[in-house]
Amino acid sequence: MKIRRDAAFVSSVLFTVAFMCLILPMLPNTVSGRQAQDLEAPWREVARLFQQLSIASVVIIFIGLIVTWAGYVNKIRWTWFVMFIIVWGWAFPIMILPLFRALSVPVSELFLQAFKEPGVARDGVEAFLIFLLMLLALILPIKSFAFPGRKPDANA
Repeated sequence: MKIRRDAAFVSSVLFTVAFMCLILPMLPNTVSGRQAQDLEAPWREVARLFQQLSIASVVIIFIGLIVTWAGYVNKIRWTWFVMFIIVWGWAFPIMILPLFRALSVPVSELFLQAFKEPGVARDGVEAFLIFLLMLLALILPIKSFAFPGRKPDANA
């Protein structure tokens, strides 16, 4: 069995790792609506919105996995654009934009706090690292795709 070592395959593995790291924390929120009946009205609405966002996110993750392994690994051009939309249109607003608003402490202190104990700081750092992994997976095989005006790289 020969293992492929081209950039698109490595990128597909990186996308898969990133998506799998995201799907496990979101699964409990997809069923959180059942426990929301015990909450007061405003909190019930918040729980319902979290449930809907989690369900949509799980669907986007599955779409990303299907696109990654059905076309992205084979260097089909439109799949790169789909992954670009997932990274910048879904992952960035959900994972990174909230960090900009909540970043009231210096970055070094945030990483120290994330290293010491679990909590919001660790969740933010994990989200940032997963986003960086997705960004690397998006940029890594860019030479492999046949974009207009450039020839595809046969070795990448």
